[in-house]
Formats: sequence, C-alpha cells, structure tokens
Amino acid sequence: MAFYESIYILRPDLTTEEVEQINNRVAEIIASQGGKILETELWGRRQLAYLVKKTNKGFYVFHVVEGGGPLVATLESWLKINEDVLKYQTISVRKPKTGPSPLVPFEDKRPEGEAPESLLETDEEEAAAAINAFENV
Repeated sequence: MAFYESIYILRPDLTTEEVEQINNRVAEIIASQGGKILETELWGRRQLAYLVKKTNKGFYVFHVVEGGGPLVATLESWLKINEDVLKYQTISVRKPKTGPSPLVPFEDKRPEGEAPESLLETDEEEAAAAINAFENV
C-alpha cells in the first residue's frame, strides 16, 4: 500500500454539518477502495492566495491516506464534480507524517481523545501566530 497526502478546499459558506458530511463521504470513498485515513486535520477557514470561483476564502481539510492508485483516481473524480469543493490536490509520499502540521492552530494541538471546541472557527490572526511561533522554534 502507498501513502498519500490529500488536501481540499471547501466553500467558506458551508455549515459545520455540511463540512462533516463531505468529510464522511470522502471517508466512505476511501474505505470503499480498500484504503484508510490515517490522520485528518481541519485547518479552518483561511484566506486564499487568489480568487477561486469568485471566492477569496475557504475551509481547508487535510488527510493522510493509505491505499492504492485507484483510490486516488476515484477520490479525485468525486472531488472534481462536487460543487462545494473549490480546489483539491493529492500527492504520493514515501511514509506518512506524524504529529500535527504547522498549519494547525495551537489550541487544536491536543492529545488524542480531547475534543476541540471548534476547528472550523479558526481566526486568521491565530493561524498566522501559530505559523510564526512554529517557525521560531
């Protein structure tokens, strides 16, 4: 089995329930292709570098996935036709990453089992402060 990192950006006007529904559908697609999600990070609503479909913000979702090549093709074909998805990208990696990424806000870097209050309500200034603090370590 190969490892992949997949990121997709959702429309910023989606509710928390709609984002969860999309994430559940992605998990179903991955499971149906014999893969599994090793890690999921919700990076929250962030500013886009440029306008995408007349939108300048979006919800970022990041997955680390284990599976085969057909999994990626099936997942990307579904992401391509979903109107709530602004952009997506999947890359192959040699080994899966461990630990939270630098884009996860500090309050979301909790030990497993502790539920975050709201991953989707990330403030842009908090995210920038988290990235700056990580770079200064």
